[in-house]
Amino acid sequence: MADTSKTEYQMTLKLLVNQKTNKVLFAETGKEFVDILCSFLTLPLGTIARLLQKDTNMGSDTIGCLNSLYQSVQNLDEKCLLMTERTKKLLLQPKNSSEKYCSTLKLNIDDTEPTNYFLCSKPGGCWFNCSISTSPDEVCACGSDLDNVILLKHFRNGFVNGDASFVITDNLRVIPNCMDNASLALLQDLGVQSASLVKEINVNLTKDKVLDLLKCSLVSKSPLTHLFLEKKSPIERPRIFCCDFENGSNIQINVKLVIRKSDCKILFALGEKDFADLLLSFLTFPLGGVAHTLQGNCSMGSIDILYKSIADLDVDKYFTSKDAKNKVVEPRVLSEFKLHNLLIPIDKPCVQYYRYQQSYLHNSFVITDELRSDLGKYTVLKHYL
Repeated sequence: MADTSKTEYQMTLKLLVNQKTNKVLFAETGKEFVDILCSFLTLPLGTIARLLQKDTNMGSDTIGCLNSLYQSVQNLDEKCLLMTERTKKLLLQPKNSSEKYCSTLKLNIDDTEPTNYFLCSKPGGCWFNCSISTSPDEVCACGSDLDNVILLKHFRNGFVNGDASFVITDNLRVIPNCMDNASLALLQDLGVQSASLVKEINVNLTKDKVLDLLKCSLVSKSPLTHLFLEKKSPIERPRIFCCDFENGSNIQINVKLVIRKSDCKILFALGEKDFADLLLSFLTFPLGGVAHTLQGNCSMGSIDILYKSIADLDVDKYFTSKDAKNKVVEPRVLSEFKLHNLLIPIDKPCVQYYRYQQSYLHNSFVITDELRSDLGKYTVLKHYL
């Protein structure tokens, strides 16, 4: 009897390796792999934190305080959240605002459930059929429930053009594969004087390998070597850069810091719901939006190089549309995450389907130095309300 089990999809990646140093020089690839790299920048930080917890060949990983923030939300009592279970799900399984592009990728590592949309359930429809929600608990303007579920099928074909060819360097710089970037010239630019020192190998890329590549790209300056040649690169301590962004509001959020005098270490912060909303909203921010807001200085592995190189690609030559490029280099949060106080430009929602509550938390809170919302250990201080 023939084997009817479904075979996992794989794509082949051609690598050029420096035999002397045993390092990947670059990969030659087309649309599929670059679409995967683009999809990394669309992932919300909450999704990345969840994916980093998965145990693969690279093990589980942590990025700064992101994992601590994610785990604190996992342990947070739903009584502290508006919309209870739904709000918690929005933070732990945030929707990707580029879902319509990523859902068509053959190696899509985002395991977030596809978005369901709900329309008015009134028989024969109503005058308000333009109302749409992603929550079955909403009510149409006519008074009927919005519980007529529809699952949209997306027909976007990834981010970049199908006939485009690229070179990907070891630090994930995406370069158009044209005459100006011929292999020999690129080898010389990378310090390789003789083609005899270079060998070509083909590697298979599976969904697990893509997940491992995401992990490597967040901590390594040479993720292709790190992953495919199993040669760990030194992890540099991230440098924090100051950057200015336009903020037309006069919003201020006040917190009280508890500092240890002996070494001036912040032990924890006391604040109200606005500050907690801000911290929790970080989980909804797409990675590319963070890189854009920080002007390409997010200091995470190879993400800055990846972001800047994709941002420099000509939109007409290499992308399926202007919207496709914007979804990668300037992604926004979905409207369901909209806060009342918008301090960071990325907070601006990309679409507006419906109106939600304006705050995540009912009460004031305590945040430790690792960004843990430790409401069990510290009593909620209502006199700060």
